[in-house]
Amino acid sequence: MKRLMYKAAAAALALALAGCASTKGVDVPVADKKDIDKVVVVDWEDRTLGLDAAPEWLVAARKGNSDKAKQDLSIESSRIVKVSPATGKTQAQAQAFSRAGFAYSQAAELSQKVIGRVGQGLNDVNQLEAVYIAASETKADMSGLREERGFWQKVRRTTADTKDREEYYVYYTVYSMSQESWDALCKKYLMDVMGGANLETETQKKIGALFSEMKEDADKKELKKAQEEAALYRAQVARLEAESARYKESHSAASKDPAKQAVEDANLTLELMLK
Repeated sequence: MKRLMYKAAAAALALALAGCASTKGVDVPVADKKDIDKVVVVDWEDRTLGLDAAPEWLVAARKGNSDKAKQDLSIESSRIVKVSPATGKTQAQAQAFSRAGFAYSQAAELSQKVIGRVGQGLNDVNQLEAVYIAASETKADMSGLREERGFWQKVRRTTADTKDREEYYVYYTVYSMSQESWDALCKKYLMDVMGGANLETETQKKIGALFSEMKEDADKKELKKAQEEAALYRAQVARLEAESARYKESHSAASKDPAKQAVEDANLTLELMLK
């Protein structure tokens, strides 16, 4: 399957924008329909039993609120729920990448906050570049995870410009963890990012200050806040694309990891699917 090159961190919250042409207070460019690739689901788990192609709990969880998933999947309300999606040529391959890719998909969610929130206050593009590289290259810790559920879809993607079609699988692994494990994950992630090369002390302080907010967001992020964070992130990436050669090198190198690429492909697929 050809690569669907897309920024991993941007994808982590891309579904929060599904169905929204713009975000209040933020100027967001919207592509014309003819320029947007189309994704449709052609088969899915338990289809013959009448299960929906995109269960409500999955859509809600991907938009940042896991309450429905906890209810439908009988997960304790006190636990934090996260979904790790990935693509593959077969169902088995997509499932393997989904499990292996959790560290990437969770890091993508956290890095978007770091890059967007910290980056907006940085006038120095070199510092923004250092933040991006540190946040993007840091993985999330998988300690304390409990696998709860899996769900697969077979999808068909039609490319807008060439009309080429390809079919592949998307697999979603649902994990849960205790609040303590989530707090530890966020703390370790931020500490690792703060240890990145070329970060000034003031920048490190801004990164560390996000800890309490990350703890709060967990798996019940408000849609409006998710939209704002996604817009902030895209603005910083646009700056880097325009001014930073190292950003391009870093992004190109990161895309070579097959599990990370599978996570990126899945997030882009989901964004296209719900447009």
